[in-house]
Amino acid sequence: MATIFDLIEVTGIFANTTYSETNGNLLGVVDGAVSGAFDDGEFDENDVFTLDGQTYRIDLIQEPASSGRFVLGDGTNLSFDPQHESNLDVVFLTVSNTSETRYFIIPSDDYGDMNVQEIRTGSLTDVAGSDAALVSTQNHAINVVCFTGETLIGMADGTERSAEDLSIGDLVLTQDSGAQPIRGISRHKLGVATMLRHPRLRPVRIGPNVLAPGIPSRDLRVSPQHRILVRSRIASRMFGSDEVLVAAKHLVGVSGVDVDRATWSVTYVHFMFDRHEIVFADGAPCESLWLGPQALATLGPDPLGKIETRMDGEDAMPSEAVSPSRPLVDGHRARKMSERHRKNAKALLDTAWCPAASQERPT
Repeated sequence: MATIFDLIEVTGIFANTTYSETNGNLLGVVDGAVSGAFDDGEFDENDVFTLDGQTYRIDLIQEPASSGRFVLGDGTNLSFDPQHESNLDVVFLTVSNTSETRYFIIPSDDYGDMNVQEIRTGSLTDVAGSDAALVSTQNHAINVVCFTGETLIGMADGTERSAEDLSIGDLVLTQDSGAQPIRGISRHKLGVATMLRHPRLRPVRIGPNVLAPGIPSRDLRVSPQHRILVRSRIASRMFGSDEVLVAAKHLVGVSGVDVDRATWSVTYVHFMFDRHEIVFADGAPCESLWLGPQALATLGPDPLGKIETRMDGEDAMPSEAVSPSRPLVDGHRARKMSERHRKNAKALLDTAWCPAASQERPT
């Protein structure tokens, strides 16, 4: 079963178009399109694959007919040009199932790590023969981490404060580094119209006591891609690490974890430190914003300009910011792990497996 990564989701595939979060047509990045049909090394129209637990069919495959470009966070432009279908810089896919149609722009692995802020297409054409060679068979994680505004964040002084009330310089309690000042913060409100157009942006709700007794202390709501700390014997056996970070959307299906379909308006808040940290949100260990090599792809142009920052006179984030604080689990394996926890009725945060960790969260 071949797997395709880094599917950049957009609201539609159009020629001579600029895609960015600011324009409202860049939705984010999805990993893990899996299909035995890809084993021949090609995308073919009518191929069927699974993504996010849903089955889709490829309806249309397009390629550049004139040059376009990826605009990176540092202002660099990387072009994509017309080429033969056996060696494309980028593939444009339109896929569907009985309930929805989705659109993806997939860059070639040859680009390596990219912090994509904007995509500008030239003219497009359907591929010859209704097929094209696979691209992006390597996994380059892209991550946007958001708490909902009402989430209570554990502070260094033992209190809790709602995410929407946080400010740069506030001292937050972290699991690994103790009290750490917030270095950057941003807020983004999604209204009813956006939720109706893009239901995949709805928050994931993790109910009280779902991770472990008392954790979280109440309903925790985060963006679908926000990673939650999992600590268990199952995680250790599957990934060789006692603690891993798993996107909230990949925990859906575990009892008490679901998509919050009752919410029609949400303010998402993301904040960052000098490095990637584990913080406590409604008592649950979750990640801070990770500025990895491929992070912020959906934050739009000039991400550090949109995230209000204070870096003590420095022009760039410290090098530690590119290293995730725990192993990051991809979607396919994360869903398998979640299913094993569900079937065996095992806690996602097993304090008995790592007893010292239970003393590191706020009480």
